[in-house]
Amino acid sequence: MTPALLSAALTLLAVLTLIPPQGRALHRLTPRGSTSATHLAHSARRRLIPLALVILVALGIGLSLGPSTLVTTLVAITALAAVITQRTKSRRQTQATRKRTQIIEACDLLAADLTAGRPPQEALEGAAEACPDLRPAAAAARLGGDVPAVLHLAAESPGAEALKPLAAAWQVADHSGAALATIITRLTTSLRADDSLTRQRSTNLAAAKSTARLLAVLPLFATLLGYALGANPIAFLTTTLPGTACLLTGTALSLTGLTWTNHLATTP
Repeated sequence: MTPALLSAALTLLAVLTLIPPQGRALHRLTPRGSTSATHLAHSARRRLIPLALVILVALGIGLSLGPSTLVTTLVAITALAAVITQRTKSRRQTQATRKRTQIIEACDLLAADLTAGRPPQEALEGAAEACPDLRPAAAAARLGGDVPAVLHLAAESPGAEALKPLAAAWQVADHSGAALATIITRLTTSLRADDSLTRQRSTNLAAAKSTARLLAVLPLFATLLGYALGANPIAFLTTTLPGTACLLTGTALSLTGLTWTNHLATTP
């Protein structure tokens, strides 16, 4: 294997260390909603240590091969990390949206069962069948535990923020004796209205996000066009000072545009 190929392989390995493990068996052993700062910091350290080691090796090989290879390695690491970050964020947003929909449907079912006269414990168990995030709360209700506290804990999971007002509604009904069915019905109406606004905003921003991604990959098509015209863009970008400046500036501007677009799309 040539040093250039070895540097590229190490670059790819460095970026792959950013991908979280896909197995879910271990996650089932931890309490739902236990996304504490300590757990996140420990998980980040476990991934950053091998990532830093591999990046240092890749950069060392790049330095030994000259500045052009070093610049190419840095750009490749940055570009691949940006792609994986975008895909990870998109996957998390999809999972959060799916979970939010499940919670709203579960609240609707809970309100219907309570209106029909079912006891809160049985109604919560029925809603938990449609929403796994409600299962700890249903177990707490069955054992006589603190249901609002369990709901608050489960609400820490991304996409489960709607469980916080549900916990507040349950607590108000316990302390004041108010009709839980009426409170949950109004809460469900409010959650559906908020979800409708969120979906409308996502639809309106979809075109802008697609345009930003298209502009980010447009330089690749320009590079292919240069080869089609008989030029050698890669050699210019990696072996000359003006080309290196264009490469670094273009990469920085593309990443800035993607980051800014995502910030605008996620800011309420």
